[in-house]
Amino acid sequence: MANVFETARAERQYNKFVNGVESLPALVQTLSGSGSFTIFVPNDVAFERLSYFHQANLYSDPETLARVLKYHIVPGYFSADDLLDRLFLKTLEGQRLHVWSDISQTLLHEEEVDTPNDALSYIARNTVTTSVRESITINGAHVLRANVMADNGIMHVIDKVLVPAFTQL
Repeated sequence: MANVFETARAERQYNKFVNGVESLPALVQTLSGSGSFTIFVPNDVAFERLSYFHQANLYSDPETLARVLKYHIVPGYFSADDLLDRLFLKTLEGQRLHVWSDISQTLLHEEEVDTPNDALSYIARNTVTTSVRESITINGAHVLRANVMADNGIMHVIDKVLVPAFTQL
């Protein structure tokens, strides 16, 4: 298996994020290190949603680019299931990401459901369904693909570029 940066690069669907990281050698070195990281990788479509002006500003200013990319990286290992138990995650940039799931808004009923098969009962009570995972948002960005494993962490693909507060694009 590869580290989280190599994993993102190998996917070939996140070229704009990967190119940004590659332009910052210190960040490549960090992500290639032994620590565990959770990366929220915006797909290329997310970058294309930024105006041409914002994209040009982002890539022309290495300091701003570093802040924005570090805002997508969290020290530690957080799978989609772990994210359901979090409200905030502190990023390498220093600010926090807000984690939310639509399941938090769903009213749960306290009806007992009998299932004749113990295996089905175990699965229903002890796993998180795909639809619950897909309801996770990070600062309003939806997780499109979760739990892409790497040697030193995990990657989640999101549909929006996350911009830290007080950052001018």
